[in-house]
Amino acid sequence: LLARALVTAPRVLVLDEPTTGLDLVARHGFMERVRQIARDGTTLILITHHIEEIVPEISRVILLRDGRILTAGPKQSVMTSEHLSTLFNAPVAIDSADGYYYARPGARG
Repeated sequence: LLARALVTAPRVLVLDEPTTGLDLVARHGFMERVRQIARDGTTLILITHHIEEIVPEISRVILLRDGRILTAGPKQSVMTSEHLSTLFNAPVAIDSADGYYYARPGARG
């Protein structure tokens, strides 16, 4: 399906929950392909519930809550414990490594 979308060499690619139903290995392979597409200059719009799917090449993030924008901006300023705790209405700790962000319930980190 991704290959079919890329045949037309789009300037923008919208991916809505693209890894739903994929196992760990297939998910990783798919997201690595998405990273390459972004590095090749295609703008990505990624809709996901999984923070770890926000590849390093994505620079801006919008957090939605109840159909409204909770916050938006550069990834580093949006992907904070404070913002994600507000989003989920529970304490959320955030870790980052190699341009990826990871969230876990619990104490704010």
